[in-house]
This record gives sequence, structure tokens and C-alpha cells, in this order.
Amino acid sequence: MATLPIAARLALVTVGAALLWRGALLLRVFDTAPLWNRILQGAVVTLGVLALIAALRARTTRLGRSMGMQDTASNLRACLLGAGLWLVPAALGTTVCMALGWTSIEVRASLGALILAASTVALGVMLIEALPEELLFRGFMQGAVAQHHPAWIALLAQLALFVAFAWVIGALHSPWQWMFIPGFALILGYARALSGNVWTCIGIHFAWMTTTQTLATPHFAVEGLQTLQFIAFALLPSATIGVRLGMRRPHFDWRQRAPRA
Repeated sequence: MATLPIAARLALVTVGAALLWRGALLLRVFDTAPLWNRILQGAVVTLGVLALIAALRARTTRLGRSMGMQDTASNLRACLLGAGLWLVPAALGTTVCMALGWTSIEVRASLGALILAASTVALGVMLIEALPEELLFRGFMQGAVAQHHPAWIALLAQLALFVAFAWVIGALHSPWQWMFIPGFALILGYARALSGNVWTCIGIHFAWMTTTQTLATPHFAVEGLQTLQFIAFALLPSATIGVRLGMRRPHFDWRQRAPRA
């Protein structure tokens, strides 16, 4: 398939996905139950993305034939690997930042309230962000491009599409987001290519965003947040992901296409 049709299709999919997200996030059915609104929004986004991918794969078998998924056990291991590759260095980095006085974290709620808040955030992250975004961008889109072009082109293609998507849905609302989102997509795309399983990306995405958004709730008071985000949440986990996955695939060739599924 020629480059232009693939690019055009993926661009249209990105626009359609952005409209799906914007529409879903406007849903407010339960006025006094924000958690149920969050679940409803997540269900609409996730089911919409699954339906979109299924329709595209049914219409064009050559496009997106490889989603980067394996059997259930392998997917679970990949997800846990991704989460661990982020959580362990993030925890160590947070400890160092607090020990050196670069940041401080004050807990302002009971254990029960913290568990409820973290569970709510985790559910929203999985349904609205980690699962649908990774399946669509690192799974379907990166996999589709990688079947026709070198892996490095697929990496940059998903990055560009993800940044465009974030801009359309209004996620690029600050200079920090303009710096963060491209780097975030680059790390996730790298993990997708080297691990060969999109569930590694889901694990990274879920752990990263759940932690970040939980700390942003009123249950925590964080000083030196940007230092914490840069060193503990971005720099150290990114280096760990790069080294660990690079060791697993030392002969990975970014100039090669992905094998046809």
C-alpha cells in the first residue's frame, strides 16, 4: 500500500479518535456521582476505540494487521513489566528527591480516602487514557506503519499523530505539556518497538499517569512538583526503560520493517 493512503487513513483515524474523546468527556449523566460519570466516559472511549480498530482491520486487512499483542498470559507479563519499569525507578527517584530536599509530599487524608481516590484515578486512567490510547496509537497505528516502513519511521509517525491528537482534544494547554507529550509518546513508542507488545506500553502509561494524577488530588500537597516529575517520573524511568528493553533486544534494527502478521 502506498505511503499516501496509509498517511491519509491514519490522519482520519486520529481526527475521528479526537472527536470521540471530546464527545465522551462532555458526558455528564450523574450530577452527584462524578465517579460514575468517569466510568461512563471511559466505557464510551474504550468501546469506541475497540469498535474503530475492529472496523478498520475488517475493511483493510493489510493495514494494522499486527497490533503487538500475544496470548493473555504474555500480555499480562508485558503489562506488569511495563508498570515495573516505571514504578521502581520512579520510587527510587522520589526517595532521592525528598532526601535531598528538592521536593516534599504531604499526605492530607486518611488511608481509606487515599485508597478510594487512587482507585478512582486508576480506573479513569485505564479506561480513558492507557488502554484506548495505547491500543490505538502504539498498537494499531505504529504497527500499521511498521509493516510498510522502517521501525524508526513508525516511531516518529505515532509520535506526530499522538501530538496532533493531544492538541485537538485540548491536552496541550501549557509549555510543560508541549514538552512532555512528545517525550511521552517517544518513550511509549520505543517500548512498543523493543518489547513487541503493546501491553508493555499500557503498563507504563497506567503506572505513570495514575501516580501523577493521584498526587494532583487534594489529598496530597506537593512542593517541587516539576523537579519530581522531571527526575523521578521522566528521567530515571526513561533511562531504565531504554536500558532494560535494549538489553532484551540488543540486535534490534530500526531500519527494518516489522514482520507481516
